Amino acid sequence: MDKKVEKWLEKRSQEIKDEWKYLTYDMANQCQSPIEELFLIEWNYQTQHWSDYENVYIISQYKIGNYRVDFMICYVPGEIHPSKFSKYLLNNKKMCLIVELDSYLWHGSKPEQFTEEKARGRELKKEGYNIMRFSGREIYRNVEKCVEEVLEYIGEIESDILNKELDEYEKNKLEGK
Repeated sequence: MDKKVEKWLEKRSQEIKDEWKYLTYDMANQCQSPIEELFLIEWNYQTQHWSDYENVYIISQYKIGNYRVDFMICYVPGEIHPSKFSKYLLNNKKMCLIVELDSYLWHGSKPEQFTEEKARGRELKKEGYNIMRFSGREIYRNVEKCVEEVLEYIGEIESDILNKELDEYEKNKLEGK
């Protein structure tokens, strides 16, 4: 694990329980780069403090067809059995957000890499996925802000779902159902 990542994990874990530190450490080991590890540590820190995020899930290195995305983050209303999670994600793409963290080293040092990355993004959008991208520089400079942006977006998804449910409830109430 990168020294900056280790320091960030240590800083964040001082404020919460040791179990969180070890769980986060295990999850961060699945990441492919230091910027992914930083993002995941901050994600866990921000979401573990608030019960508002109990229905929000993050999956590192999620496979979609021939692609692997850095993070798949989904709002899942209610309980869902882990065995049905992948099927749920396929059928509810608008409730999910792909988060990609792009460093110059991995995503743009050669023109071919840059071109492939852009084509990949277009393909995922055509399939109906929402995508949010952050540069490695953004993550290193202010990972808290990056995670907050993602949480705001997920909050909008949750709000839209709740508003639709409320509209449906009121419609049924008016119709006497």
